[in-house]
Amino acid sequence: EFFFSHRMEKRKQAEAEAALSDAAKCERSGWLKSRDLDGAASAYERAATLFRVARAYPQAIEAYMKAADAQQALESAAAAARLLESAAVLAKDNLKAEANAAALYERASELHLGVLSLDRAAAALCKAARTIEGSDTPRACALMLRACSLFDDGEEEAQLRHSADTFGAAVALLLRAGRRSETAALLRRQVLVYARLRRTHDVARSELSAVIINLAAGEYEQASIGCTKAEARPDGFAGTDEADLARRLLAAFAAQDADGLAAAVSDGTLAAVDNTVALLARDLTLASARVPAAYLAPPARRPAAAGSGAASGGGCLASSAAAHASEQPVGTGDFGEMAPEDELEDDDLT
Repeated sequence: EFFFSHRMEKRKQAEAEAALSDAAKCERSGWLKSRDLDGAASAYERAATLFRVARAYPQAIEAYMKAADAQQALESAAAAARLLESAAVLAKDNLKAEANAAALYERASELHLGVLSLDRAAAALCKAARTIEGSDTPRACALMLRACSLFDDGEEEAQLRHSADTFGAAVALLLRAGRRSETAALLRRQVLVYARLRRTHDVARSELSAVIINLAAGEYEQASIGCTKAEARPDGFAGTDEADLARRLLAAFAAQDADGLAAAVSDGTLAAVDNTVALLARDLTLASARVPAAYLAPPARRPAAAGSGAASGGGCLASSAAAHASEQPVGTGDFGEMAPEDELEDDDLT
């Protein structure tokens, strides 16, 4: 079996070399003959396919890149980008050359962007980021943030839908990388997209997720300010179970109420957020985030003095003893909804 497989690979490699020769002929020009770029692109792509079957992956990648150059010369950016992404897959999966694969995905993204295909440009950057996530995390995070920024001026509903997918992939990667402050800030940008799409449940769970992540990052003030601003907007957060839970979390920290915090992080509303965020919530302790003096509840309202698990105040600090989980069941939303998928399939792109 090995002998026949080896013979087949040799035969395919010879066919690939012949296709390369055909491509070179197509690219030659003279007095009576202009360059046949269509023929060259076709021959290079045929060579790439044959090299791939022959497991000659470096030659296959080079042939794909030459085919992309020919398509670019023909002003067919979409075809060129597709070929570069094929080369990137080989570099990543067969040669384990993550950095080279990411560079090819970046080139493909630029070509997609040149023809205003924002969804495909963002998808290519997301693929580049995931490719180098394990070897160059800072660069992977930067690529994800770049992908999100492509949609800053997006207006069409289709673009907004794809931007939501891109934000979801970026949030997941940043969270895996431990970049909690950036993750919370990105979630609040994602909320604005969800609000324009009128996806109110996604607005609510994203705002709750941002509060939890801020607290896990030790950023009580950012969590409180973000929650208060979210409640002031008419986009679906105020009055929800998620908003109530966010208030209770913040109130427990402000009152230094360990029992109130334990009750809050055991609430069923956490089923609405991504599993990673729910785990962060359940790991919260009063030591997770220092509460600035201006946000602390008066001593008389703290558990040691009065046994109350709630704090008073405006906005997200407003809470009463009745909000304690043992006295008030919560949870009426669709708690089975998952976070945005980490993969962007080509069939979903326009």
